[in-house]
Amino acid sequence: AMLVMLGGLVVWVDPFFHYHKPLEHLAYPIDSERYQNDGISRNFTYDAVLTGTSMMENFKASRFDSLFGVASVKIPYAGGYYKEVDQAVRRALSYNPQVKVVCRSLDRSFLFYQKDQQNPAAPSPDYLTDDNPFNDVNYIFNKEVIFGTIQGVFARTKAGGQTTTFDEYMHWAPERDWGREAVLKTYEREPQKNGTVPFTEDRRTVMENLEQNVLATARANPQVTFYYFIPPYSISWWDSELMVKGEFERQMEGYRLMARMLLECRNIRLFAFDDQFDITCNLDHYMDVIHYSEDIGDQLLEWMAAGEHMLTNDNVDRYFDRITDFYANYDYDSIYE
Repeated sequence: AMLVMLGGLVVWVDPFFHYHKPLEHLAYPIDSERYQNDGISRNFTYDAVLTGTSMMENFKASRFDSLFGVASVKIPYAGGYYKEVDQAVRRALSYNPQVKVVCRSLDRSFLFYQKDQQNPAAPSPDYLTDDNPFNDVNYIFNKEVIFGTIQGVFARTKAGGQTTTFDEYMHWAPERDWGREAVLKTYEREPQKNGTVPFTEDRRTVMENLEQNVLATARANPQVTFYYFIPPYSISWWDSELMVKGEFERQMEGYRLMARMLLECRNIRLFAFDDQFDITCNLDHYMDVIHYSEDIGDQLLEWMAAGEHMLTNDNVDRYFDRITDFYANYDYDSIYE
């Protein structure tokens, strides 16, 4: 009887939204990406999906909605490799055939990973994402859910709070330090390696990763417009991860291949911002070598909604020639002066 009561409590409150959307008379903290995202996709009302990695966690869903004329859910996956994010998009489209727009970040950090590779540091609660009702026991009889997560819902409700909005969800920017000093504290510049890493065997890996985890979903859903963007990493990333390690040519070849492949798909709109040097070279916009401020996130959404900085077959070669010349010849020593 006790087990039935506790299991029934979990199903009734359902803090991970596995069975239903939030109850109106309760205030839910939404703060656990990999445990709540699938339930959000499964049971919320929306016609657009805002997803990707930590590169879009500080995006405001309300701004996205007003710019694109949609009603979206935000389902980020910090450190999410291509396959994990793609599977989340596929599930959302299967749950909700009304989706007409998907906006997703495509991090170069994960472009060279194997197509089925998953982030080993990220939790993987498969019992929440599969269709097997029997393994739901891992959820409904979970002591952390019963005595922790549900209590958090009741405490938030008692305090007069509201269910977390998608503007607030995973919005961590105000809690971080920003600027040059903050960025330089996040890494130590290594001695520059001799030689360069070639782009040879990587070609197949990149193509398989993109085919399985980006292009296949877009091709299978021609009624959906996919806004993909390559996040603008800071000049310190170009130095510490590419130039110092001899990775520049390899990364640029993979980057070019990505663009060429995605431009072949008619319902993909690909945006890239590495030619916005006033952003990438100004460390005041960053908290580390890759994470930009929420103001920059707002700007990226505005540009995508307006169709600005979109790569096309007509401009893609000029874009890559421009950024290759700029970053290959930049005075990286000046970052540390």
